[in-house]
Amino acid sequence: MVAIITGTPSVCSGYTTQLADVTPGGTWSSDNPPVATIDATGLVSGVSAGTSDITYTVTDLHGCTNSATQTVAVDNTMVLTSAVGTDNQTQCINAAITTITYSTTGATGATVTGLPAGVTGSWASNTVTISGISTASGTFNYTVTTTGGCSTNTATGTITVNPTNTIALSSAVGSDTQTPCINSAITDITYSTTGATELLSQVCRQELQVFG
Repeated sequence: MVAIITGTPSVCSGYTTQLADVTPGGTWSSDNPPVATIDATGLVSGVSAGTSDITYTVTDLHGCTNSATQTVAVDNTMVLTSAVGTDNQTQCINAAITTITYSTTGATGATVTGLPAGVTGSWASNTVTISGISTASGTFNYTVTTTGGCSTNTATGTITVNPTNTIALSSAVGSDTQTPCINSAITDITYSTTGATELLSQVCRQELQVFG
């Protein structure tokens, strides 16, 4: 068995961090040298932003190998971890948005700006969470910004909140209650709507008395 790798699993570009393993006789390797390299002593050098899996491998006298792996983050990173499209969603007012989450590395916090009233953003345990019930309608372009660590990362998205649907008579007063003769045209009846995209059912039932 190989002991767990110890040391700080994050580093800035152009800097180093020391990893260690108490199991003797092993060798170090990086699966992503363009992001981070490691020498024979376990010294990791940050090259560019991203993550790299650092592995310590020990081969026993029988040729069997065992290893331990530690992911090292170079500079701050932030990735959407909720479903694709949740960062650009449309909801109705007074309804809960689909929760939006981002995974961060290297950062010690994050701020979220531009959210509608009733929706909040928070950072904890390397996760940004945006959730809540919007009490304001409109188009809200939000920005998530990491804080602390080596660098600043930002992510943006849009939450569109539609107002409550309304319908109101827009033709002349009384046109919604009229008495035409048979085979005669009625006075046009019109309604104005907000929020709706189509007419799905008869929303207003009016009496039309037709006389012969």
